[in-house]
Amino acid sequence: MRISTAQLYDRSIQAVLDNQGDLSDIQQQLASGKKLLRPSDDPVGAAQVIRLTEEIDLISQYKKNNNLVTNSLEQEETVLSNINTALNRARVLMIQAGNGILNVDDRAAISSEVKQIRDQVFDLMNSRNSAGEYIFAGYQSASPAFGLNQSATGNKYTYQGDDGFNQIRVSDTVKLQVNNNGKEVFEDVLARLKATLSSSVGATSASVKVSEQGNFDKFHKANYDAVTPLNNEFQATVLAGNQVQISNVGTGQILDTIDFASGVPFSFRGLSFQFNGTVGASVNFQLNTPEKQNIAETLNNFVLALNDRDISETDYQNALSDALVGTDNAMNKIGTATSAIGGRLNVAESVLNATLDLEITNKSARSNIEDVDYAEAVSELSRQETALEAAQATFARVTGTSLFDYIR
Repeated sequence: MRISTAQLYDRSIQAVLDNQGDLSDIQQQLASGKKLLRPSDDPVGAAQVIRLTEEIDLISQYKKNNNLVTNSLEQEETVLSNINTALNRARVLMIQAGNGILNVDDRAAISSEVKQIRDQVFDLMNSRNSAGEYIFAGYQSASPAFGLNQSATGNKYTYQGDDGFNQIRVSDTVKLQVNNNGKEVFEDVLARLKATLSSSVGATSASVKVSEQGNFDKFHKANYDAVTPLNNEFQATVLAGNQVQISNVGTGQILDTIDFASGVPFSFRGLSFQFNGTVGASVNFQLNTPEKQNIAETLNNFVLALNDRDISETDYQNALSDALVGTDNAMNKIGTATSAIGGRLNVAESVLNATLDLEITNKSARSNIEDVDYAEAVSELSRQETALEAAQATFARVTGTSLFDYIR
């Protein structure tokens, strides 16, 4: 086959250009640290790099979400801790206010501090996060969670939010609750459960009061019927043999038979009874409907009782018991919410650790595919330089071959 001079030049130039291109690629790899300069270098590897990069970017967003969740939960935990501290102080003052030697002026002095605690708790219940959103307002985070309606008869603290809560995804499979709504933490708090006399037959000077709140609460929760009101009424009937029988009016079920003496107090499931009567006399009492009251309202009612100079001792003791039980129930709710926050913080930390491990794994896999091996690249650079020098020398020798060289 004959090779023309043009072909010799073309092939020699192409060899030099190819070697220059290969040398340029190696130089770019060393400069950028990446061995995949274009998808055509490794189509499969390039596709894997794109997928791994997407995963790493997603993990980066999950890390930001996790940080947002952690900050929000820690802020809420701090607010609840401050409320709990304030309520502990309020409870101490309530116990102090129950001292029988205090007069109305002493009670008024105590009320001034309880009033400050009430206002502090109200402000904390309307706490806002760094974005200016009300933490405990549910989905209505642009408005205060609790409102204050002032009137001549006293203040009224009401919940204005809803029962919603926000969630943020911190991994492909895990979403964490960012906040608790005020309805769950503060509003749905049981007030003191009570029982009242409803009627009596043949009995005089009858009375009933809760003497052991814990025992009565158990009895109330086990026997209260929200569907059939008659089942919430009970009857104490005096029997022969100095006994009194307790039965349910609605169901007719006999609950207990207790020793009885007219005018002498007797106890039943946390209730203390006292009435005068002979055989056949009876006293009916009923379980009051359970009510819920937020802690700000509980404290406010206690302030009103402390400042009421005309309140009877019985009503004052009932107000004091209402305040103590309401405060205890509120603190239990706050404790439950704080425990839930701690659990979510633990989950967030665990997910974050798993996310960081996955990020390291994905970055390592991507690095293995796209990052240059400097030792190998430097060796390849030397080889390509040698190849280019050889191609250039060959070009000079080939293009210098002609008949004129021999004639000279």
